Amino acid sequence: MAAIGMLLFRAETVRVLAPDGVLLWINRLGEDGPPHLPAADVAAALPGDWQAVDADAGWGSWAVPRRTR
Repeated sequence: MAAIGMLLFRAETVRVLAPDGVLLWINRLGEDGPPHLPAADVAAALPGDWQAVDADAGWGSWAVPRRTR
């Protein structure tokens, strides 16, 4: 599932994501653009246990949170 420059709808994200699926979280404008959420905050906001890999890309950033088992 890809979420690009949007608000995090926690319950809906978990509802539509397959049990082994991943979320691609993209902040197109980085910290200066709303709605910016760092990868750790996205993973912490989702119900259950999640781990996230993240990086900066130009002036934006991306993260890939995945459920841990």
